[in-house]
Amino acid sequence: MANNPKDEVFIAKTLTGLEDVLREELLKLGARDLEPMIRAVKFKGDLGFLYKANLCLGTAARILRPIKYIEASSPEDLLLGVQKIPWERWFHPDKTFAVYASGSHPAFSHTGYAALVVKDGIVDRFRIKTGKRPSVDRENAMVRIELHLNKRHCTISLDASGESLHKRGYRQEMTLAPMSEVLANGLIRLTGYRGDRPLYDPMCGSGTLAIEAAIIADRLPAGIYRKSFGFMHWMDYDAELHALIEAAALKRIAESPMPIFASDIDQYALGVAENNAVSALVDERISFSLEAFENTRPPAERGMLLLNPPYGRRLEVDVEETFSRIGAHLREHYKGWTAWVVVPSAKANKALQMKAKQRIPFQNGDLECMWQEFDIFPS
Repeated sequence: MANNPKDEVFIAKTLTGLEDVLREELLKLGARDLEPMIRAVKFKGDLGFLYKANLCLGTAARILRPIKYIEASSPEDLLLGVQKIPWERWFHPDKTFAVYASGSHPAFSHTGYAALVVKDGIVDRFRIKTGKRPSVDRENAMVRIELHLNKRHCTISLDASGESLHKRGYRQEMTLAPMSEVLANGLIRLTGYRGDRPLYDPMCGSGTLAIEAAIIADRLPAGIYRKSFGFMHWMDYDAELHALIEAAALKRIAESPMPIFASDIDQYALGVAENNAVSALVDERISFSLEAFENTRPPAERGMLLLNPPYGRRLEVDVEETFSRIGAHLREHYKGWTAWVVVPSAKANKALQMKAKQRIPFQNGDLECMWQEFDIFPS
């Protein structure tokens, strides 16, 4: 099939372990020529699809639009290559911008220096072509530019997302050590859940897993809560096309008949979760209750449990004791259910005293964890 002449190459970035579910999401949205990468998926689409991807993808952290590939052996080569890019066609000098660099290059001792070279090249180009100089704002840049260094290969991209897509916009408050929305969405998708059975999070904290489950079940566009995206500050931004894409995404919403339940032992955490659900417009989809995990009982004959127990350096808990109690309670009271549990260590895994059907490695911040599936059979 011949490519549409308006097709471009884009890169959707994600978290370690979520590449496959991101690829599945992109495929269902209509992306073409998908190519898996490390913590990313490369794909093709037009400008409207770029808007659609930012609005609808639940497992993407950022979406990049590569605009120039530069072969550079020195900082001078990179500077010259950046100066040749027609930046005045991409964004107005009244817009603030920032450059972020990653990777490695033999000519640069650190990425900060490479980012500074790109910044200088952009400013030089604007001064020459417009007589104006755009301001740098690393905290709230309107235009975010990414430089990726791979030996002598330098890729310059516009960040179509702006702020990371995990910042959905619905989370009004957080409890201690909350899970990222992108990670929560990805872990749920890895279970195969698509709103096809009852779901229960009995340690819900700020409610992220339950809310992301509702987003998946009801086919809500994950980015619909956001007021701004990076692409809205580009010169070729088409507000009318954006509105059409958003309207079409809203028409896809279809509420699942399957219930979602969430509970927590902490009254404050439960209040945070309920407020976040209201902000996400899914408060009527989730049944919240104040309950210690040991006192919970299955809200339906069969269903799926999602458990993200307390663990990690920021939470002072006895991991072995916690996971031992979890395992005992699941075996006693949740026969006929499938449980997916975040397991942070070999000790926690042993303490559960349950045989995992499936183990999927992932990273939560700097912690290496396992997302483990357990089928709980009657004795």
